[in-house]
Amino acid sequence: MKKTIYLIALILLTVACNKNTEQSDYQACVNLEEQYKQLVAKYEQAEADSTLTPELETTLEQQADSLETEIKAAYARFFEKHINAPFAQQIFAETKWTRRLSLEQLEAIFNQVKDPVFQATDIYKQTAERVHNMKASLPGNPYLDFTSETPSGQMVALSEYVGKGKYVLLDFWASWCPPCRAEMPHLVELYQQYKDRNFEIVGYSLDQDSDAWTKGIEQLEMTWPQLSDCAYWNSPAAKLYAVQGIPCTVLIGPDGIIIERELDGEELAKKLAELIP
Repeated sequence: MKKTIYLIALILLTVACNKNTEQSDYQACVNLEEQYKQLVAKYEQAEADSTLTPELETTLEQQADSLETEIKAAYARFFEKHINAPFAQQIFAETKWTRRLSLEQLEAIFNQVKDPVFQATDIYKQTAERVHNMKASLPGNPYLDFTSETPSGQMVALSEYVGKGKYVLLDFWASWCPPCRAEMPHLVELYQQYKDRNFEIVGYSLDQDSDAWTKGIEQLEMTWPQLSDCAYWNSPAAKLYAVQGIPCTVLIGPDGIIIERELDGEELAKKLAELIP
């Protein structure tokens, strides 16, 4: 009898310790997110006060990038350790950071899943599909074709542009995305430089409103082909290419093979200079 009571007490103590560890590990994620929110608020305040110098902007962006890496790593550790617990599964389904985890982080988490109930949920199935698409759209693989709508309402496939002997940059963007708008003048410059030299850009917008989409195209002087389903993060093409954040680029070779992903700024300019004489 005493042995039974001891075992029950030990089990209850273990459960309590695991629960405390779970809460503590999650709180570490929340704390980092709070730091990120404060950094964004600092950026927005400086912008509103007209005190956002180029130096301060660079510093804040570097801090934001560093914090994003820390947040993703913290969530990856939390999920990998606790993914079979209902609380962690709920957070996995609700937090935006799940979508931002890397292929390696997601695979490490999925390797720990033992709960058949969780494996039957929509979030698990959707994430498993995203892992599959992440692998399928890695450099070295053939491009993934899709059909979407042009601003004039015509249905056009990506294959209308890819595999025609040109390098094609598939650019995921949206009119509501400040980093996309900031990057666009650079893309416009590169397009003018290379558009007659075996190079094409195909834009795909994650806008929800078609008027905002077409207005953005005009404002940003984007003269290359544009496609969109106006479906935000439910956009089929964004899911197909496992887009985690925008802007996101996929550089495809003349043979239809994906060369590189996530190129922008000077990295993109350098890569095009290497590829296109």
